[in-house]
Amino acid sequence: MGSARPEAGRTGPPTLTLAVGARLLERALDDMTLPQFRVLSLIASSPERAGRIATLAGVSRPSLTGVLDGLTQRGWVRRVEVRGDRRGVGLEITDAGRAALDRAQAATGDRLHEVLDQLDPHERRAALDGLAALGRAFQLEHARRHATQETPR
Repeated sequence: MGSARPEAGRTGPPTLTLAVGARLLERALDDMTLPQFRVLSLIASSPERAGRIATLAGVSRPSLTGVLDGLTQRGWVRRVEVRGDRRGVGLEITDAGRAALDRAQAATGDRLHEVLDQLDPHERRAALDGLAALGRAFQLEHARRHATQETPR
């Protein structure tokens, strides 16, 4: 990517803004960590093998194991055998996991809106548009990595 950095705005570097925002949303999760939220969201959107979820989440297999242990202990995820592959482990979200994820999504959404409601309507719309564009950029990056089988950094 090179060393070019986006201009620092009034709030500091955009990377700091992302980090602060992530922490703010994590606090809204209450009984779930941000890595658990991310992994549970991935499993809910597409039941996959553990190795594939690690790649999608951008974490190492050992790190994923720790997150999965916590999700499994809470009854939010179940490990299942993969047909035709004795070593393969698939992951599925449970009904309790779906309910926990729904609560987490509502809590983080509410918190984001509390923060954005402090802006004037024009700034709020610009912030939401910027987040949507950032989300698309992340999806494109994920697709590019997947197409080239590149390991996340």
